[in-house]
Amino acid sequence: MKIESLAMLQQLQNLMADLKSTGPSDEDLAKSTFKKILESGDTYSVTELENWFASQTNILEQAVIDRLMNIAHYQKSKFEANNKFRMISDGDNECSCGGSH
Repeated sequence: MKIESLAMLQQLQNLMADLKSTGPSDEDLAKSTFKKILESGDTYSVTELENWFASQTNILEQAVIDRLMNIAHYQKSKFEANNKFRMISDGDNECSCGGSH
């Protein structure tokens, strides 16, 4: 995961730290954060995110972690559904077609 994405997640965690549950504005912030990460070309594993947030249990309530994971999963599914035919680079900077030469 890119450093910028990690910084966004850390900021989200810090803003959610004192909450017992999420409200509409908190959920909008989470949706926006996960959407920005995906739109930047980065991706995330929902399982890895859950493990990362869960390791912060003294910082985040389990109800908040559960809601963040629901939002992360929904945003990723929605992004992938809207970008079905997006080509992923195979590391070849000379060709953006996604195939190998």
